[in-house]
Amino acid sequence: MSPRPHSHHGPDASPRERQSQAERVEAMRGRLLDATIDCLAASGYGGLSTNDVVRRAGVSRGALAHHFPSKTDLVVAAGQRLIDERAAEFRQRFAAIPQGERTIQQALDVLWSFFESSTFAAIVELDVAARTHRELRRSLAGTGEQIAELTRSVFLECFPDYADRPFLDEVLSAVVALFSGLALQNMVDDDPLGRRRAVRGLVGALLSLPVTDLPLGSLAR
Repeated sequence: MSPRPHSHHGPDASPRERQSQAERVEAMRGRLLDATIDCLAASGYGGLSTNDVVRRAGVSRGALAHHFPSKTDLVVAAGQRLIDERAAEFRQRFAAIPQGERTIQQALDVLWSFFESSTFAAIVELDVAARTHRELRRSLAGTGEQIAELTRSVFLECFPDYADRPFLDEVLSAVVALFSGLALQNMVDDDPLGRRRAVRGLVGALLSLPVTDLPLGSLAR
């Protein structure tokens, strides 16, 4: 059996040195993933070249191969980074709004910012590519559920009084589906008919209705 490779710092390396090494690895991965996201948004999955990624990241092909042995590994990790970063930004934007001033319309506007960003365009590119790429499709299968669960958890953090509201999960899932479709269409025509405004108004009205006014019987069917 060949000997295990030794750490550069050795077993007696201080926690500070070990942490610095971990930070360097994370920084390198971050550069590669950010470059991949930029390339996806600019050129799509079909135009994504690992040569472009390493050039944009300013690293060697060896560094890319070390951290991400395959193109699929790279783009799946980039997709997860997109969702994680948007989740953090989502929470930060809500936290910046004083609690007493938070409204449903503000929540919808913050959510929409995810769908109108270039990062959502990168996710769309991955979803389209996954249609005919079995390995990519399997790796990205839970992306939609992650976005829906993120929407629900952040919404309830900001509006805890809605936790027991009937059909909240269905309404929020519908919002994500509607915004996804709107964002796709907006890439083509930039919403000249004001579709987003109409959806925003409808969803805001539904979530603002008193529970006693909800058509619970028809919704249950």
